[in-house]
Amino acid sequence: MPVQPGPKAGGIECQVSRVRGDAASPAGTATSAVLLLSNGLFRLTKPESTELIGSGRISSSTLWQLATDTFLAHNLDHCEAGPDAVFSIKCAREQDGQQVACQLQLAGSSKKGKKEQDEFASKTDTGSADLYFHYYGMLMHQQNMLQDQIRTGTYYAAILENTADFQGKTIMDVGAGSGILSLFAAQAGARKVYAIEASGMAEYARQLVAASGYASVVEVVQGKVEALSLDAQVDVLVSEPMGTLLVNERMLETYIYARNRYLKKGGRMFPQVGTIHAAAFSDANLYAEVANKAFFWMQPSFYNIDITCLHKEAAAGYFTQVVVDAIDPSVIVSQSASKVVDFGIVTEPELTNFSIPLELQIGRACVVHGIACWFDVLFDGSSSQRWLSTAPGQPTTHWFQLRCLMEIPLHVQQGQVITGELRLAAHNRQSYDVFVTLTAPPLHPGQPPQQANGKFDLKEPYYRQLNPQAAAVAWPQPQEQASEVAGQALPHQQHSYMGHGQGNAEMQQAAGYAWANQHPSMQQQQGTVPHGNTQQHSASQWNQQQGYQQPWQ
Repeated sequence: MPVQPGPKAGGIECQVSRVRGDAASPAGTATSAVLLLSNGLFRLTKPESTELIGSGRISSSTLWQLATDTFLAHNLDHCEAGPDAVFSIKCAREQDGQQVACQLQLAGSSKKGKKEQDEFASKTDTGSADLYFHYYGMLMHQQNMLQDQIRTGTYYAAILENTADFQGKTIMDVGAGSGILSLFAAQAGARKVYAIEASGMAEYARQLVAASGYASVVEVVQGKVEALSLDAQVDVLVSEPMGTLLVNERMLETYIYARNRYLKKGGRMFPQVGTIHAAAFSDANLYAEVANKAFFWMQPSFYNIDITCLHKEAAAGYFTQVVVDAIDPSVIVSQSASKVVDFGIVTEPELTNFSIPLELQIGRACVVHGIACWFDVLFDGSSSQRWLSTAPGQPTTHWFQLRCLMEIPLHVQQGQVITGELRLAAHNRQSYDVFVTLTAPPLHPGQPPQQANGKFDLKEPYYRQLNPQAAAVAWPQPQEQASEVAGQALPHQQHSYMGHGQGNAEMQQAAGYAWANQHPSMQQQQGTVPHGNTQQHSASQWNQQQGYQQPWQ
């Protein structure tokens, strides 16, 4: 597209509707506005005045082009509706939309001078990317993932049980790391495997491929998928793109980029579907542990200095960290709400800002301290389907589970319902801000509903399982749990679909109020499977076999 002159000094007339954020007007109501573009910045103002609606830098991280004349603005620097607001901007004239698109194009091409700017680099902080690739270029961190038997064993089973999907086919391994998944694909009979790895681990992968005797099949390509110039279309994508809460590290977007650029129409993806689960939890020990961290700031004479003035801010800071550890299933006090992500059709914008509506019925009188989260993924092969779950009570993986601990807990009775939302907004440090809003019935008649709100940075977790001082909770091992809950029914789960996922594994098993315990038959569907085992379940078959009911009814 040829570069056109910028907009006139008067700005571009447009219609603006708020998709998300706090403002007096209802969300979705279109109002007139003027869009001003200057020196790499944009400003949205109300017509006939200088009153600011929002502003930001012209870049792909703030403006998405949805159509010729329509754009989505988010991650704004200054905004009347709050820092998390998202606006839809529709230009009055198509040529005005073309001008905005040209400014976006110019911003992308000049962001780093004459250096080529790939899609990954355009949305990622350079320091974050450098640390990320340094981390995954170290064998010790690859070992941590390889030793996760649930992770590695499930991938092995999913690929080797579906040799029909790999035999004689061309495969791309996105973010290959040590190359282990590429070697699994070669073992399954792949004709050609492109192992794409951006970090220095690529050299180790080459050594491993050569030592394994698959150098003629597996080609290790060092570089980012978004920067490749590979003249190939593949039959299957394999990848391990999951981070904490499924989406942390934002590698799913790279997986989707590879799908759009390299996967043949009708090709398969391993994994195919991911699901995020969220449930209420009650854990007084965890709450006290986190609250107590700020007691340091209660000292009135720390080397003769009164530091108590910082206690409130310090305490609030501790409650912005997501807690990552292996959760005792007994702390889960509701059924779960879910978001299903079909990797075959989900778009990148859908992954950068999305919500999970919460409507959670509480199973017993308790104090709700926040929202617990986990995920599972489906490997939907033509011969066999397998699920990898990180649910509480399942054998522990290196992902563990995650909790958003609210600074203000909610007091609830059995059968009451907590409503709200868990929202994730991507940022350029390869992670997400997590926003949780919860509403519970009033403590006493005539009083207002209880409210709790929290903002958490998924990039800055509290790794509780690595803290020797964290409260140690003993509960049965997974095999014992499975035998204890055999025959019990699974709870109903709410589903909010992203894309059109074809079903979801209901992994939670009721044991008192521990809704995440392993169903006995799951031993055949997750992890390493004994040779000769041919038991298969589709997601719909799995659901039909479970008689879901609320465990407190």
